[in-house]
Amino acid sequence: MFPDSLVRATAAGQTIRALAAVTTGLVEEARQRHRTAPTASAALGRTLTAGLLLGGMLKEDEILSLQFLGNGPLRGIFVDANALGEARGFVYHPRAHLPIRGGKLDVGGAVGAGTLTVIRAQRWSKEPYRSIIPLVSGEIGADVAHYLLNSEQVPSAVSLGVFVQPDETVFAAGGFIAQLMPGAGDETIAQLETNVARAKPVSQLVREGATPQDILTDVLRGFDMAVVGESPVRFSCRCSRERVLGTLVAMGQKEMLALLEEEGRVAVTCEFCSELYTIERQEVEELFREK
Repeated sequence: MFPDSLVRATAAGQTIRALAAVTTGLVEEARQRHRTAPTASAALGRTLTAGLLLGGMLKEDEILSLQFLGNGPLRGIFVDANALGEARGFVYHPRAHLPIRGGKLDVGGAVGAGTLTVIRAQRWSKEPYRSIIPLVSGEIGADVAHYLLNSEQVPSAVSLGVFVQPDETVFAAGGFIAQLMPGAGDETIAQLETNVARAKPVSQLVREGATPQDILTDVLRGFDMAVVGESPVRFSCRCSRERVLGTLVAMGQKEMLALLEEEGRVAVTCEFCSELYTIERQEVEELFREK
């Protein structure tokens, strides 16, 4: 079992599809990169986990993006994920934090009212699939379930959790999606609803040492569960020095030289991973000479 991993399973004669992930290390890396406050860490962690779970249903060359835009202090969250277990993301205001509400971090209040945009980009398609729906709670899990029901027509239970310690580090993170597929009978539906209602919070299960398979065993209790796949997950960004240099060239020589006159060098920070790229004047001048 990988430290951070995702497991895919079926149950009830393949009339239930379920995925679960433990993402503690990945979410803690995101917190460190963006220096997020606890509420922002929980919001970003839930969205990263949701992206990975949805990514586990994609084809290999597809990329999925989740964008939450709201009127709360976070303002927005953006996450990319793929079928390879790679995810990256950021929150618009990383130090946004609200008082505890009902014993939990107030992610819904931090996001506020707004929209969820889901984009699925495919290499073989010129235009990506895009769905925009209003937020139902801002708590991330309920909004993803709302998207799956209304845009994909798949009834789904979604549970996401992040436990942040007093020192702001992420101690536990994970989630699951359980979906009813065509052919699911009334007894199957009722049993799954009962299981989901009785299941412990995901963050508690992970704190107790649960693996993704343990989470699915709890959610699919009473069903003949079959694991069909397992893979590691990690925080991974596609930025690189070469991409940054390409962007600088696209800006144009005149603008770049003007910037160099003011600053002496060019500093670019990737919004997805906070990696800082510093380009010295000599390198910029050589770059344009080559072009």
